[in-house]
Amino acid sequence: MKVYWCAHCAKGSNFGDILGPLLLRRYGVEVEWAPGPEAELICVGSILARVPDGWTGTVLGSGFIRSGTTRDLSRATVLAVRGELTRDACSLPASTPLGDPGILVDELLEERPPKSRRALVVPHHVDRRMRWRHLRTPVSSVTGDPRKLLLDIASAELVYTSSLHGLIAADVLGVPHILEPHEKVRGGLFKFQDYVSAFGETITPGVERLTDRAAMQRRQDELRAAFRSLTPPHVGSVLSGS
Repeated sequence: MKVYWCAHCAKGSNFGDILGPLLLRRYGVEVEWAPGPEAELICVGSILARVPDGWTGTVLGSGFIRSGTTRDLSRATVLAVRGELTRDACSLPASTPLGDPGILVDELLEERPPKSRRALVVPHHVDRRMRWRHLRTPVSSVTGDPRKLLLDIASAELVYTSSLHGLIAADVLGVPHILEPHEKVRGGLFKFQDYVSAFGETITPGVERLTDRAAMQRRQDELRAAFRSLTPPHVGSVLSGS
């Protein structure tokens, strides 16, 4: 399947951007990178503006990076968008499934590590200041090994982050987190508010939060069903354990 993701962000190593192909391959979808207008599917990331009005592909959890952006998706197959802000910007029905596919990252870990650190810092790849604000706190990179990042997050009791998918990973893994925005992260708070709107919430920088576990489970179930709709039935059965 021809899929668009930001293959050049952080030289192709940014955690949030490589999650799309990682998750699709886990669900048995063979992926090939393609430019947005030529892609058959877009998935994880603030990349919805990369496809043109009238695009005929499939949207699975993508969003916009800033307010004021719109797209005509009337000819597209919309399995989900990231949140209410993206849904409303595209004039999609209120019944449109919501959720960032990053909420399925727990499927990339076979087991959870023990809690071994009180806190962890996960800066966005453009954020050079966060580590200096938390000098005595371990740092995990969003441009390194994705599995190591997930293990680091799962082993912490609290995560400080300026990265959307660092925050999402902590949320999924049940680790309370605090958003510390960085002015060089494009779009300001838009994508963060878009993400939490899928759970009927808002986010406040500097305030510890964790999504309700039942609400998280409901959104995960919806997105798993969307991913399975892309794959042969036997692949979905294997992943579900049935």
